[in-house]
Amino acid sequence: MKKIFIAVLLAILILNVNIYSQPMEKKHIVKFMEKLNLTDEQKKDVENIHFNAEKQSIAQKAKGETLHLELRQLLKADSPDRSAIEKKMREIADQKIQMHMTKLDSWFAINKLLNPDQQKEWKKVLERSPEMMEKMIKRHHVDSQQEGPPFEHPVPHNR
Repeated sequence: MKKIFIAVLLAILILNVNIYSQPMEKKHIVKFMEKLNLTDEQKKDVENIHFNAEKQSIAQKAKGETLHLELRQLLKADSPDRSAIEKKMREIADQKIQMHMTKLDSWFAINKLLNPDQQKEWKKVLERSPEMMEKMIKRHHVDSQQEGPPFEHPVPHNR
């Protein structure tokens, strides 16, 4: 049950990461936000939430890149240490979950600002998660096929 919950949560969160990180989808979220008919105060608050989330995202991406770099170093060792590699992989997984949690926190922070009618519209962001998840998996699969073997990427992909 816990694994299913985490898988569903990650699917939802990946949508949010994708919304905030892809230029085309940023246009969609801006368009979507216009549909909410936000008050000036709500717009200001949403802008602050996005700003803070983006700041956190930058720091978290840097941390993720550092962890991937450390993992590659462990993998290149003459005698790779399985437990050290496993530990680093768990750190990477935990860091990715934290990144997704930041996006989820921002979704809920925005939701809290909205009136009930606006919340119904805003909830559609979460309802679109499964189809967005499928697109992201396909895109990642194509990207990873083009870039070579695992752990050889110059910069990790945190999508």
